Amino acid sequence: MKRTVSMSAVAAAAVLALSSTANAQVFTPSYQAPVPMNDLGVYLSDSPGDLTLEGIWRSGPVGLRVGYVDAEPDGLISVGGEVRSPIATSAPIDVAFTAGAQGLIGDVDALGLQAGLSIGKRFVNPGLALTPYIHPRIALIDGLLQDDDWDTELLAELGLDAEFSQNLIFRLSVGLSDQTPDVGVGLAWRR
Repeated sequence: MKRTVSMSAVAAAAVLALSSTANAQVFTPSYQAPVPMNDLGVYLSDSPGDLTLEGIWRSGPVGLRVGYVDAEPDGLISVGGEVRSPIATSAPIDVAFTAGAQGLIGDVDALGLQAGLSIGKRFVNPGLALTPYIHPRIALIDGLLQDDDWDTELLAELGLDAEFSQNLIFRLSVGLSDQTPDVGVGLAWRR
């Protein structure tokens, strides 16, 4: 019993240590279901500024993103890259390791690095495939102009990929942590 309590205390302390407040929110929704695809998409989200418009290109395990963040006073440019690698499991769910880097360029420069797991399941019906997933991850964030310290954050989002035809995908993301956008939506075209 003492060992269980001490492990619980260690886990609780680790969560508290990792959940410090970051200098700036860097990340837009990941839109990373555990099933990799080759696609090109356009996305809208409510953060890190008032509204973010972003384009994401993916080819197999790698992806690149660029966008415009409507933030005071003059807006920001968001750029980033990502990787996603499926993990073979015997469970009836899909799991992928994810990692990414994203930066904000403008009046407030910031950089973030993140790694985590995308966990979900792809359900296929004629004319429609749905992939609900959860994407928890750990991030390091640096507000480059504020200070030289890196802050650690726990990030998580719920996502849904809805494939309506062989080449059209609707994506939805709902943030579950303070440092993730509340909502993001987009359309992608599979190549």
